Amino acid sequence: MHRITKEVREFIEKQGIKELRPCQSKALDKGLLNNKNLIICTPTSSGKTLVAELAFLSHFLNKKGKIVYTAPLKALATEKYKDFKTKYPQIITSLSIGDPDTKEPYLDNSNLIVCSNERLDSLIRQEAQWIKEISLLIIDEIHLLNDVSRGPTLEIVITLLKKLNPSLQILGLSATIGNPEDLATWLNADIVKDDWRPVKLYNGIYQGSMIDFFEEKENITLGEVSSDPTLNLALSTINENRQSLLFVNTRRSAESVAEKLSHRLKHDDSLNEASAKILNSLPHPTEQCKKISEIVKKGVAFHHAGLTQKQKEIIEQSFKEGKIKTICCTPTLAFGINLPAFRSIIRDVKRFGTLGMQYLPVLEIMQMSGRAGRPSYDEYGEAIIIAKNEEEKENLYNRYLTGTPESIYSKLAVEPVLRTYLLSLISINYLTDKEKIFTFFDETLWACQFEDKEKLHSIIKSMLELLQSFGFIILNKEIKPTRLGKRVSQLYIDPLTANFLIENIQKAQKQDYDDFALIHLICNTLEIRPLLRLRASEHEEIESELLQFKENLLHQDEFSDNFLDTLKTSFMFNSWLNEETEDLIMKKYGIPPGELKYKIDIANWLLYSLQELAKMLEYIETARDVKTLMVRMKHGIRQELLPLINLRGIGRVRARKLFNNNIRTLQHLKIIKYDVLSKLIGKQTAASIKEQLGIPIGSLKDY
Repeated sequence: MHRITKEVREFIEKQGIKELRPCQSKALDKGLLNNKNLIICTPTSSGKTLVAELAFLSHFLNKKGKIVYTAPLKALATEKYKDFKTKYPQIITSLSIGDPDTKEPYLDNSNLIVCSNERLDSLIRQEAQWIKEISLLIIDEIHLLNDVSRGPTLEIVITLLKKLNPSLQILGLSATIGNPEDLATWLNADIVKDDWRPVKLYNGIYQGSMIDFFEEKENITLGEVSSDPTLNLALSTINENRQSLLFVNTRRSAESVAEKLSHRLKHDDSLNEASAKILNSLPHPTEQCKKISEIVKKGVAFHHAGLTQKQKEIIEQSFKEGKIKTICCTPTLAFGINLPAFRSIIRDVKRFGTLGMQYLPVLEIMQMSGRAGRPSYDEYGEAIIIAKNEEEKENLYNRYLTGTPESIYSKLAVEPVLRTYLLSLISINYLTDKEKIFTFFDETLWACQFEDKEKLHSIIKSMLELLQSFGFIILNKEIKPTRLGKRVSQLYIDPLTANFLIENIQKAQKQDYDDFALIHLICNTLEIRPLLRLRASEHEEIESELLQFKENLLHQDEFSDNFLDTLKTSFMFNSWLNEETEDLIMKKYGIPPGELKYKIDIANWLLYSLQELAKMLEYIETARDVKTLMVRMKHGIRQELLPLINLRGIGRVRARKLFNNNIRTLQHLKIIKYDVLSKLIGKQTAASIKEQLGIPIGSLKDY
């Protein structure tokens, strides 16, 4: 502690920290407080976050500049933001995870900005002036540079910030990197590596009736509570009054295992409140809401992307409080969110990929295993993989228990990625000629690892020509963005998508189209994927429904492999716009509420982009049509409810109720008696509406 300045020491001592952990001491030795770039590779719970806090406290107290803490997931960014804001009220801390086109001017005055990787990228595209003031960049889960969807964004952001801010300090945090030396070379960083954990982790394999820890600790023989080994292990953990995270490879499996477990357990009254909140997290509970609500009463839950954010938060909080004993989840729960348990139970080590069922990477298994062992609760934790037989047990031992995490390799040099980021960098007037473009990309991780600059330059040249053909850049000796190209970049959509939308907007000026045609248009973009998959039994029904809309479609490619899938996805949105309930949509299209909301959010962003492009092209009527559809998509309403929906407290259900009672305009709401309105939508909402319409609460007795 003596190596830390008195001011920084006072901050962390208020958090009850009396001594530093090994990785924190090593980071100080490597120059953490002397602006040295560091890659911190230490296990979960080893204290990486405090390393970041020591660095940003030093930057804050020495007034070096802005601090950015970036994370791959919005949920993780939100968790870190809440943590930092509570711990360090003296630091002006802001969270930025909103829409790509949101300006958020308050960030100008923030000391510490916590954001997602994509949000940081969009802020750079908006040319926020404070970007050049960043003195410290902290990258959580930096190993996700290896991820084909998230990695390139992070790689470009790091490369750009390194060049914009030559004195920038970079901290990369990860539990698992196979080749940290590559990152260290690229970032001119030192590596801090340590195996210390506050809670000892034992890795084992469960086969037959025994958990084999391979001489790390004494093996455990379990009694047979169930003939299913997964249930047997989970129930044994619950019977010991311990908590576990049970990892499976699909949402359906997570639900199935949770349901089977719940049938073997008793009702826990302490979970009644959580159960009720989960049930009522949507205006009209779906079958899935009812299912998870009942399961939670037994101290078990499932957790996957199909749940709403509110439901996930309730489950996570109940688990942290020790009320829920087992969460059956997909591997995404292993990344980032601080949700440790005594046991990590890993049932599935394979998932379906392009080549069929494939083994999960060692890195993912290590992430799941790392969730075992709760500091201040357990002396040790157990990560247990389930094997079907002795042969598989040996294979799993060699693959995972003695395996090393995979190396990280750049995913930058693929065409969709390059065309997107080329346009972005040209649009902020950072790269203004081919030489600057080549020089910039020569400093990426891709160039550092593969050194095949000629190949990279060749791809870049063809992408520049493509962007010019779209009308997004002017390709002369000096390369400039067009007004249209700059807006496309700010909208954060693939230039290919933008060009596709523009071509069809132009087509719309010459033919009739309807709302369904616009919905179908956005369902043909890369951003909306994955599409809903059409089952063989649905072909006839979908083709029959198509007949009423086919004439007005703007884009028709009936020979495309995805054509019927785009139609099914479009019909799902159409059901939402026609006020079908979430439950009915879930049953009809096989889409859970969480995924439905995610799809609606993406659809709204694409519609907003479509509207902005129409405005840029001065197609005012089309822009107006799309704007109306956006409002309908946001709320899930028919056009007739539009006059009512903009009032605070009025959603699709209340708006429909008012409409069906012949209250259809703001004027109707203004003149209707308060008592009558209260009976329809409740006193509080009725009072709020009257106030929004300029009628003071005190005068409501006169109405």
